[in-house]
Amino acid sequence: MSDLLLAFEGGGTKTRMLLADASGQVLAAETGGSSSALYIHPRDYARSTRVLLKRLYKAAQCAHGQVRLAGLAAPMNAVLVESLIREVFGEVTFLHTCEAEIALALYDLRWGVSLVAGTGSSCRYLSRTGARVVCGGLGPQFGDEGSGYWIGKEAIAAAMRAEKGQGPHTALLEQLCAFYEVADMWGILNLCDRSGHVPGPRVAASVPIVFETARQGDPVAKDVLARAGKALGNLVLDTVGKARVRKGPVPLVMTGGVFRAGQLVTGPLRRTLRRGPAVFEFYPEAAEPALGIIRVLMRTQREGR
Repeated sequence: MSDLLLAFEGGGTKTRMLLADASGQVLAAETGGSSSALYIHPRDYARSTRVLLKRLYKAAQCAHGQVRLAGLAAPMNAVLVESLIREVFGEVTFLHTCEAEIALALYDLRWGVSLVAGTGSSCRYLSRTGARVVCGGLGPQFGDEGSGYWIGKEAIAAAMRAEKGQGPHTALLEQLCAFYEVADMWGILNLCDRSGHVPGPRVAASVPIVFETARQGDPVAKDVLARAGKALGNLVLDTVGKARVRKGPVPLVMTGGVFRAGQLVTGPLRRTLRRGPAVFEFYPEAAEPALGIIRVLMRTQREGR
């Protein structure tokens, strides 16, 4: 039987799993819900994740292979995930990596800046010597500026103010009411969980609505995205400032659904970065970040680590 690789990428909104052969060719892929401990119930998560892993196990059997090495990255209950993978695939060696390393690996980079803006937001700088500097990642209650959650929250708040006549009119009001299937914006409060908060993934799920409304020219939606871009730019500046980076060009890889807004977010982000001391080399947004885990696993095998 051939040795196969398993990539398990967690996240606040979705979980992505890839099964690949030793050459990195993807044989099968599965997508699940949130893997963040902030939003899951372990028993329910285990049940749904087990189903997806069993599908990948069948794909491995069809390929006459066996998973020997699995890579885990991004928010998750790692102990639970490891136990589920072993339950389905048997004895597996695990490699824990970070979002920054897998983002940079997509472009065969060993150093640079990784800016993540999905449900949450964070930024890491990896130096040529392996040193790491991290900023952001403080979670929805205390940070995550510029993230999908933050964009959704700001858009909902703007629509609420418009509905009450306390803010400018915005097409977000009608669009978000339709998206959440509520008669008015206050109906969103019925979506709160026991903590009294609307769960982060449900708030972040409205981000495509904000994108489309902004593309149609709505000034309030455009302002939300512009402020998100500026916040993400400041997060990068905080990170390289903490790392005392003064020269360039510094590789910058952006991953996460927020960057699907294109220039509505990246334009303000780039303008913000021009104020800093470093020059950046921008890489395209990664369509499949989990591929970075596969590349890290392959590199680990080549180097015999």
